[in-house]
Amino acid sequence: MKYQQTLVKLLQISIVVVMLYPLYYVWETDRIKSACQQIKPGMSYNDIVSNLKEAGLSFSRMSGDYTKGDKWLGLVESQASFAGYACEVRGFGQQVAGVRVVKGQQIAP
Repeated sequence: MKYQQTLVKLLQISIVVVMLYPLYYVWETDRIKSACQQIKPGMSYNDIVSNLKEAGLSFSRMSGDYTKGDKWLGLVESQASFAGYACEVRGFGQQVAGVRVVKGQQIAP
């Protein structure tokens, strides 16, 4: 009897999770998309970090060193997407050169 009750509880919890996940996915990806749309070429690196912080986001991956004037690539990746969803920000030194939303295989390794 206890085994059946535990099984029923687990089934109920899994149904709730399956129902809530799509809401979380839409909320998370919309938040990243909105933040990405606010980033414009020519903005400074510090302005981007400030805007992302206001949205409760940050770069999850960063390559290159903006402080040395190098080319850099920053990704703001979704935690909710299994296939991959991110805002890709490219820059040179302190300036943003380009920004786009990338999905799945488009995300730079």
